[in-house]
Amino acid sequence: GESFLAETIKLWEDKLERNNIKLAYLPSPGIVKLRLSVVGLDQLILEKKLDNAIDELKALIPDQIYGYGNVTMEGIVGNLLKGRELTVATAESCTGGSVAKMLTSISGSSSYFNGSIVSYTNQSKVDLLNVNTSDIEKFGAVSQEVVEQMAVNIRVKFNSDYGISTSGIAGPSGGTKEKPVGTVWIAVASKNRIVSKKLKLGYNRERNIHVSSLSVLNLLRLELLKN
Repeated sequence: GESFLAETIKLWEDKLERNNIKLAYLPSPGIVKLRLSVVGLDQLILEKKLDNAIDELKALIPDQIYGYGNVTMEGIVGNLLKGRELTVATAESCTGGSVAKMLTSISGSSSYFNGSIVSYTNQSKVDLLNVNTSDIEKFGAVSQEVVEQMAVNIRVKFNSDYGISTSGIAGPSGGTKEKPVGTVWIAVASKNRIVSKKLKLGYNRERNIHVSSLSVLNLLRLELLKN
């Protein structure tokens, strides 16, 4: 979020002002772009100032920076998969195929995207993804236990290197006191490791779907970089 980011990089931003570098925050759902600009007569000196500032920022928030310019999250993830000759499959509930759509919007994505299952109901999670019925009854479909099974089983089903999954309450209805609207679980599974994360979003359905899709792709990006 913009407020979290601003607090994290406050000292860095103060230093920019002393060097006459202007910073603009350009937020959109799930993403904050930072635009740095500087004015002067010597292009080489100006470029060096900007490069130094960016290097300092990379040291502050290395995991949060995914790209530069007009690159997209799906483009970055696609390049990482393609460069490593790895594949992915998606199991989606609350995102309804949005993650698969983002991945396949990239030309050449057939080299790393194996397929997707949109298991929107509890029964489809059981029938198509072999999620344990008792776990759905005990923990609910929107849970760490269920989303991790979805990621593991979609990876196996499509013989992929990675499986990624989403399960949540996109809204605006369907929430409870324990799991309000905007509660989403995402997961990434490889052969040797499973990581999952709980998101607490808002009440806007379209925004929740978009941010959840971005978030699970970013979780995959981080796993690819670690490995």
